[in-house]
Amino acid sequence: MISLTREQYLDSIQKLRDQGASFSNRLSSAQLGWQPVGGARWSILEILDHLAVFNGGFLNELGNAAANAPAGGRAGEIRAGGFVSEKFIGFSEPPPKAKVKATANLAPRPTLNPEKIGPEFLASMDRVANFVRSTSGKDLNAVRFKNPFIPLLRFTAASGLLIIGSHTRRHMYQAEQILKEPDFPKS
Repeated sequence: MISLTREQYLDSIQKLRDQGASFSNRLSSAQLGWQPVGGARWSILEILDHLAVFNGGFLNELGNAAANAPAGGRAGEIRAGGFVSEKFIGFSEPPPKAKVKATANLAPRPTLNPEKIGPEFLASMDRVANFVRSTSGKDLNAVRFKNPFIPLLRFTAASGLLIIGSHTRRHMYQAEQILKEPDFPKS
């Protein structure tokens, strides 16, 4: 069973936020926009954009679910809501087990501004943390939300938070691998 306290979850989100900020702060626009394999894979900038869009979509639906979350219960715990949730979260964890093509609504936007994408990613991570804090005392394990990108899938709101974390870790791992590419620009 995948289970974290709210504090553990917030710590993990802060680490991911810091990792994203590190990319934005230490890499040049050319480095952020560089695509491995001659453009066949996403750049770090595209990864940050994808995560900002993904997180925003999930948070909108999680907010709707949280409005109906009861107080008490397992309010201090963020845990996976069953076998399917655990498998989905596990599949999202790095290193990637398989390559998954992003749906059109999650693909990076065609024109990206390096000065805007980093702050958008950081703002999305801040929204995740603020959501967790604002729902303190509510049992997010007791309500389900509609996955905004795969509408047939419904998870508990707590599972949705765990998915945000695992999905972000997967793409932060992907971004770290880009830095190791032999052709990665020096500046």
